[in-house]
Amino acid sequence: MSRLGKRVRIGKFAIPILLLLAILGGTVAAVAYVVLTWTMTLPVGANPRVHFFSSVTGAENSMEITMNIFPDIRTIDENNDEWDIRSVTTGDISIRVDAMNTTAISELVIIAYVSDPASPLFSLTWTDADAANSWHGPYTTADGTDYNLWIEVFADPLAQPATEESIAVELKVESP
Repeated sequence: MSRLGKRVRIGKFAIPILLLLAILGGTVAAVAYVVLTWTMTLPVGANPRVHFFSSVTGAENSMEITMNIFPDIRTIDENNDEWDIRSVTTGDISIRVDAMNTTAISELVIIAYVSDPASPLFSLTWTDADAANSWHGPYTTADGTDYNLWIEVFADPLAQPATEESIAVELKVESP
């Protein structure tokens, strides 16, 4: 008879040693962890300190800009009348193109500036989908400042008319 097949006597009972080891091992495993909990307090604010501002609807947390583009032509929206980036207090922001899954766009340029595009908060150029998805920044905004947006889109010569392309851009606000 093997050692594991032997029985251990506990009082009046005889228990196979293998069963006893399984019970003891299960007991040890059952008490070998603790569960820690925490509580998160999440006050809901209307907008972060740096947000989008629409001349039509006011402060917003997202925006949509529509531009008509044409094959082999650079389209420039140099002073978007509806949308700005508004900084209520000083803050650090970063920007990235999250999705530019299109072959119709050869180049995208986004510039944020106060009064002169030659002195921007940031000026970024993406030339293809492979350059997208990495964060650029941080850029520090000034108290109480609205930043105009300059957007250039150069459509590829092979872009197909009667299609609609889209680009997703993200603006990350540090310590909102």
